[in-house]
Amino acid sequence: MAQGYLGFDNDTEMEVIGQEYFDHLASRSFFQEFEKDDDENIISCQMHDIIHDFAQFLTKNEYFTVEINEGSEELVINTSNEKARHSMLTLYGGATFPISICSIKSLRSLLIDRTFPMYSLPDDVLPNLFGKLTSLRALKISEKYRRLNLIIAFPAIPKEVKKLIHLKYLNLSDQDVEKLPETLCELYNLQTLDISWCRKLKELPEGMGKLINLRHLINDGTYSLSYMPKGIEKLTCLRTLSKFVSSSDGSKACSTLACLKDLKHLRGRLEITGLGNVTNVSEVKRMQILSSKKSLFDLTLMFDKDGEGERKKDDDELLLDALQPHPNLEKLGVYRYRGSTFHSDWIMSLTGLKELSLTCSGNCLYLSPLGKLPSLESLRIACSRVKKLVTGIESDGAFSSSTSAILFPKLKVLKFSSISEWEEWDYGNTILPCLASLSIKYCRKLRALPDGLLQGAKNLQHLKIYKSDLLGERYRKGTGEDWQKISHIPNIKFNRSYLQGGPLPLH
Repeated sequence: MAQGYLGFDNDTEMEVIGQEYFDHLASRSFFQEFEKDDDENIISCQMHDIIHDFAQFLTKNEYFTVEINEGSEELVINTSNEKARHSMLTLYGGATFPISICSIKSLRSLLIDRTFPMYSLPDDVLPNLFGKLTSLRALKISEKYRRLNLIIAFPAIPKEVKKLIHLKYLNLSDQDVEKLPETLCELYNLQTLDISWCRKLKELPEGMGKLINLRHLINDGTYSLSYMPKGIEKLTCLRTLSKFVSSSDGSKACSTLACLKDLKHLRGRLEITGLGNVTNVSEVKRMQILSSKKSLFDLTLMFDKDGEGERKKDDDELLLDALQPHPNLEKLGVYRYRGSTFHSDWIMSLTGLKELSLTCSGNCLYLSPLGKLPSLESLRIACSRVKKLVTGIESDGAFSSSTSAILFPKLKVLKFSSISEWEEWDYGNTILPCLASLSIKYCRKLRALPDGLLQGAKNLQHLKIYKSDLLGERYRKGTGEDWQKISHIPNIKFNRSYLQGGPLPLH
């Protein structure tokens, strides 16, 4: 997209055209060895050595790659590189940034990878780079092995970024920046801004609404982000918005969820945090901010709240009801929910829902009959005060249980965690034909697993019991009274130790 290789078609989105190009090349073995995420999306691939060598031969005057180690000699730009369009730099250890690269005025792409421990770049590097490489369409400044916490802070993004007037793709992921300059909002051609895993980033520029061509704002892992700026609703071209933060402070913030209404093209995944700050639930219901977004397949709702103020539990119930998504939704996560009932008509209408994760506060006593969701493959529940679960999943007798039913017809993964008051699992004659993995963690009062489950779940391959003392005593290998009831399961993990074929677990 950034290089303009996808052309322009009023009837087809650029992202769709790009996917078609990629699929065509992959079908002809131009790409191979694909790595996929949990949703089977390809996230990386490789080229065969011969294909790569041939591509290098054809483009030998258009691009160059450089790897620089600590103590390496200064990069010398030769005549073959003077008109290069694309370059990738990899800086190892304490390698010095080759400032001479700024003399290649023709560069359209610059990808910079920094790896392993290194000091921050000198303060003059980025201003020089931004001021001289003004033809750039794509710029990536990232750090490999960031999760090892070995790299010292990256300096602030300088105001000179505004000089990159042709820039369409900017990747600043995994940086330690706390603030982005307002001048970033003068990059009117910008289509993609990736600030994912900038954990210290506290705010976005106030002028974000000027970026009218922005299609992808990737901001996963921006844990310190406290609000969305006013004007975010003007970004009507947005296809990707990873995270929206609802704030209690309306002085600078686009504090209401109504800002999402005009972002009609959002697709894929969206996380909404700060829902505990929402006060005007009737406005959210009237706006129907999510129900029209038919390309949104993965939704996370975080009912967290700024400060320590009290919030009524029925507020969360009403807000959950008002946040009805399009029926196309495939993944739903609801966290820190304070309602006394997790039950809404729209939840039961999600016939294509494959994954559901729910964490509730101590208020929640009743759950919906989730077993009636026909496509559900993965279910995770953490609701501390539920005392009795009926495999459905209903709770505390709030909903009747069928005496014989095939519920969860496609469920493969079932996880319970931190249900501290759970004592009884009423299984009845339910059948879970596809269940392959069962995990129970921090359920200290649960007395037993249902015999019907252990006998009827023919595909059960993995059982994990962790910090659930009564279950531990009951099913302990060798001494537990019901060890034989689980001994047929191939993979049993108890308090992080494998039981079958291994030593007895310690309490």
